[in-house]
Amino acid sequence: MRRGMWHQFGDKSQRMALEQLQHGIGVGVIISPRDLSHENARTYASQYHDLGAEVAIDQQFYVPDFSNRKLNSYPTSQYRITVSRLGQLSESELCGVATALQQINSEISTDLLIAPAVVYEAGRQDIVLLNAKLFAAAKAVGDTLGIPTFATVALGQSVTSADQTTQTALSHATSLNADGWYFAFEFGDERLPTSQEGVLRCCVAGLTLACTGKPVLHAYAGPMSLLSFGFGAMGSGVGHYQNLWHFVRGRWEPSGPQGGGGGAPARYFSAALWGTIVHPDETAQLSQGLRNEVMTQSPFITPWNRWQANKHLVYTIGSALANIASQTNPRLCAQAAIPVLQTAVAQHAVIDSLGLALRDDTNTYQANWLAAMNSLLAQREGDFDYIELLA
Repeated sequence: MRRGMWHQFGDKSQRMALEQLQHGIGVGVIISPRDLSHENARTYASQYHDLGAEVAIDQQFYVPDFSNRKLNSYPTSQYRITVSRLGQLSESELCGVATALQQINSEISTDLLIAPAVVYEAGRQDIVLLNAKLFAAAKAVGDTLGIPTFATVALGQSVTSADQTTQTALSHATSLNADGWYFAFEFGDERLPTSQEGVLRCCVAGLTLACTGKPVLHAYAGPMSLLSFGFGAMGSGVGHYQNLWHFVRGRWEPSGPQGGGGGAPARYFSAALWGTIVHPDETAQLSQGLRNEVMTQSPFITPWNRWQANKHLVYTIGSALANIASQTNPRLCAQAAIPVLQTAVAQHAVIDSLGLALRDDTNTYQANWLAAMNSLLAQREGDFDYIELLA
């Protein structure tokens, strides 16, 4: 797989990915069947390939009995059933899963096959066995198509709440004969994870997968993609919506009617803050010099609205990741992420000193991410050394 930022699909991502790739942002695309029909996936995948991007599709069996109209357009739809029923699939039914996977990945011409999997939960041996069955079906397809098969390692919050349960789940996942890892880590319901302990645990989990010597694609990374390459990932999935900024299982659970945000102001993603600031409401309160430092430029500044803000966010993150990912050594990538966070902490301190409290508490995580990366480098020195030997 190509090294760098991958476009993680959500709603209305397909054209954004095209536009970003045309601007040189991103090396791959992860299609979401929840958000793009099978027919449209075939059409857009061809265009992404024409722009030099690699393509994969995340089958999204995280909540396997969830479905919607777009998911129903895929051959795998008949297997969107409960975990217990999936665990009872016969050999002939598993062959049916493989046939559906082969059809989808062949028609989309994927460059790697992401195996379907249910979210790993603490104490759920039935899920471990089910994921092994689903992976075996996917691996046979990947081998037939001549493309690598990535095992999906989606760690649920019951697993990620403690080191021991996280490592137990990882030991089960890494026993699979995978060619790579599609890694997702479930935090809480925060806009972005703020816990130093939780972020460090996520980084250690990613580093553990990287120590297998196989590529890691950090799924649903969002702004936390700044850390991905520092824990050994080869790719990092970035999407524009907040429900793509870390793994949120609720995307695949039924929900009631929700508002569309009404007149919520557009939030400007700043590389200097490594977070958002409302523009122009909050940026207008900064001095001209500070505003120039905070407001990262991109092709999507004008006209300014919420959709342009989404494009600007992906462009800004993608540009920063391209610089970090150019280093192939995870230790150097981690060291490259640290000054970005140090700058963010310092800039937020300046803004705080002006008495300006930014909306959404956008200064609540940078210092903890910085501490987590420093701890990772200090505590897992042997792992970094090992990855260097593998290279």
